[in-house]
Amino acid sequence: MIVRILLVAALAALSGGCAYRAAPVDAPSYSVVTSFSEKIHGKWLLAVSADALNQSVKSSTYACSFHNFPLELSGVYATSVAETLRNVFDQLEQIPTPIPGDQARKRGAKGVIVVRGEEVRPRLDIQPGFWTANMKTQVLVVASVYVDGPKGRIFGTTVEGQGIADAEAGVMCEGGAKSLETASSTAIRDSVRKLAEALGNSDRVRSLK
Repeated sequence: MIVRILLVAALAALSGGCAYRAAPVDAPSYSVVTSFSEKIHGKWLLAVSADALNQSVKSSTYACSFHNFPLELSGVYATSVAETLRNVFDQLEQIPTPIPGDQARKRGAKGVIVVRGEEVRPRLDIQPGFWTANMKTQVLVVASVYVDGPKGRIFGTTVEGQGIADAEAGVMCEGGAKSLETASSTAIRDSVRKLAEALGNSDRVRSLK
């Protein structure tokens, strides 16, 4: 098995390495649990920024280290946040950038929800097997959320979502992209669920007039 991994690495070196793009699909959570039977009333503005969740990943070991795996999470994270929070809030209007809370009323909203994808921590390990190598991926997504009302900040917290996945390495390590996609989708879903539960259980958010 070690010979196989070294052969893969040698072939990669000769070819100059490849970039296998990992592009997970939207991963909203529909299993949000709160202490309330009703959604949060009223219209709310939502701004999501997640460019920090895009980065290029490399293997933590020598095998497959000539390849890189561009991980693009910003778009799917923003969509997953919005889809998940629509199960918690009566009305959501997405806005491109945050605005002060005291301007929300001018747009017929109670407050402004701001979600930021702060960091993604991926790890890609190659695990030798009897016939094929296995790629094990761990992805941690860190995000922050705050809510501003007409009189200032009423809520703020940070959440982390984690995902783990495995995939066969393939002939030229292309399995790393599949493993990253699966782990990232799980991490996003875990993150947005925690975020939605924190907001949905907030008495201050629910009681905002």
